[in-house]
Amino acid sequence: MKKTFFLSIMTTLLLANGYKVPEQSISGIALSNANVANTSSADAAYYNPANMGFMEDKNYFELDATFIHLNKVKFTNQNGEVYYSRKEDFALPQFHFVSKSINSWRFGFSILYPDGLSKRWDDVVPEAGAKEFTLKTVEFNPSVAKRLSENFSVAFGIRFVKSEGIANVLGLKQNSDGTITPLYSQYLNGTSWDRGWNAALSFQNDTKDIKAAVTFRSSINLSLSGNGSGFYSKYLITGQPADINKYIYFNTPGKVTVPIPAQLNIALSKTFDKTTVEAVFERTYWSKYKTLDFDFKDPYVNAIFGKPKPKYWKDANTYRLGITHKYTQKLTAMIGYAYDKTPVPDKTIDFTLPDSDKHIFSAGIKYRLDDRMSIGIAGLYTAQKKRSAKVYDPITKSYTVGKFSKGGAVLFGIGLSYSY
Repeated sequence: MKKTFFLSIMTTLLLANGYKVPEQSISGIALSNANVANTSSADAAYYNPANMGFMEDKNYFELDATFIHLNKVKFTNQNGEVYYSRKEDFALPQFHFVSKSINSWRFGFSILYPDGLSKRWDDVVPEAGAKEFTLKTVEFNPSVAKRLSENFSVAFGIRFVKSEGIANVLGLKQNSDGTITPLYSQYLNGTSWDRGWNAALSFQNDTKDIKAAVTFRSSINLSLSGNGSGFYSKYLITGQPADINKYIYFNTPGKVTVPIPAQLNIALSKTFDKTTVEAVFERTYWSKYKTLDFDFKDPYVNAIFGKPKPKYWKDANTYRLGITHKYTQKLTAMIGYAYDKTPVPDKTIDFTLPDSDKHIFSAGIKYRLDDRMSIGIAGLYTAQKKRSAKVYDPITKSYTVGKFSKGGAVLFGIGLSYSY
């Protein structure tokens, strides 16, 4: 019933399908993450480490800060009642590094935040499963690249992910006389360290105006473990109205495995004099996520809150397009667009992830201060489509029919790049 714990924690940032946060650099934000085939800055260490083999023989550094604003999500039920989630604001730093050539090998390293969320509801119906969920993930991604020839380069990396999660749920029963009776409350927290891998292959033609790439990031199972505490009404066990104000309090360890899905990118770019056009087909393998199964150590708590929650997500595609134009030797402008498909099917959508298909629009500039240093700014807007939904209510054990709308996100990034 309340197995929304950590995966629900992870499923509401709404910047990309599911709970991904793909925007990890100034170019990434400005080009709607179409910067895969042509990337030639320090962020190649993350977006396409194989391109490190084609870069000039210098050390590259990039330090960015991304500011994220999540709009309220609106849900209007069939009776005209309206629920709003809270607005959310975050600031995330990112760091990328690419080394000089060392015996024809290049080394890269990125620190970033690839997955996460915060979603809070204050109305009785949605807070039964999603009063507050927060997740932080930090990824440390070292990689190596080898240039095989003038035309081909390959790379491989290891992904180390640290995750922390907090979940707070509150089940309230609205009585016929207008009063409210608490049925359960949970506060949960947990952490984990997990790992995966990534690989990339890049091609460039002899004149370097056409580039192509294939990148792959493996799935990672976040093995979150922590502590759950709270109470539940005996009414949930007996079904007897006389027990509705009698409570059992608990404090017990728990664990859950949550997937970060594998991801494939196929990218192509073409440069026309001062303008480069890039396109990316992105496939995210969400179909691995079939159920959410939280395991409490206390068998009585597990019997009440431990039923597997069906998800049955589907693999999802994103289509990205970016254009970069060098106005002068110092000023470069970028624009981007992406269409992002949701992996969440109609039958399992809920308040923890009111996800839908999205249109993403972005733009940015970079300005070269001198031969070594440049600064950049970028912005991105995610427009989320409306979506009709039947959301299961664990209190009434019935479905709330309505429509999700609004939502979406606004990002702003600033960054500093340095090479020598």
